[in-house]
Amino acid sequence: MNEPLLKTMINTSSNLYKAEWLNLVFKNRNQAYGAYALRSESGRISMWALFFGSAVFVLLFMAPKLYSLFQKDEVVAEPYNNEKIVDVILPPKVEKPKVKEELLLPKNDPINEKIKMVKPMSRPTPVNDTPPFTPPTIEEMDHAVVGPVTQVGKETDLIVAPTEGAGNGTEAGTVSGEGSGTEEEIYNAIDIEAYPEFEGGMKAWYKFIQRNLRYPTIAIEQEKQGKVFVSFVIERDGSVSDVKVMKGVGYGMDDEAARVIKKSPIWKPGKQSGKPVRVRFNMPITFAMGL
Repeated sequence: MNEPLLKTMINTSSNLYKAEWLNLVFKNRNQAYGAYALRSESGRISMWALFFGSAVFVLLFMAPKLYSLFQKDEVVAEPYNNEKIVDVILPPKVEKPKVKEELLLPKNDPINEKIKMVKPMSRPTPVNDTPPFTPPTIEEMDHAVVGPVTQVGKETDLIVAPTEGAGNGTEAGTVSGEGSGTEEEIYNAIDIEAYPEFEGGMKAWYKFIQRNLRYPTIAIEQEKQGKVFVSFVIERDGSVSDVKVMKGVGYGMDDEAARVIKKSPIWKPGKQSGKPVRVRFNMPITFAMGL
């Protein structure tokens, strides 16, 4: 390589894309390869790229202005009204002459007959067929005989037919076994030292039954009434258990009597030898309707 050419190449201000530089770089190499052609024509390619880029930029910048120049005024189309208005002329109203009409009914027409009013069924009223309960004395209990006891019916304010109150609850089942008995033994009311007591006394017990007892609808519709005998046990803790219908009359009255007894609050348990014991009660509940 001659010295003047080397100095020219080293000079930083010289154009690296001149033919001398390219010939030196691609000397003894394949100049038909694309790299030689790209470097030799890079100046022309750069000028064309700059030209086209500038043209596109100017076109995009001027596009809104050009669009507004060539845009035609918008024509607003008037809405088409295809409704046809037709004047309707109504004919004059012709009034018909009034004709007095009388509706004559035969004398024997059933419509003219008087309607007889049927007296509606009055509310059922309680039936008081038994005297009020009086607690027995100690002497009477010594000679007492177990037997059914009924309670006077009391009037209620229920919408359904009122019912009689429950019995006094002094009957009980028989005692099984002999001797002093066990914890599971069930006493009857007349064989114990202290009776079970409802809070507030027997009057409160009757009121409880009257407030909660409902005359079954099916019994009212069928006009059925009767007396349901219920047996239940007052436990040592005062709760009510073992509720049984000993004799019923059906029509929902048996289930209603058992339901009210099961709903009973806590009693004061009966006592024998100073200890709480289980006591069985047998009592009737009367369902009666008054006409």
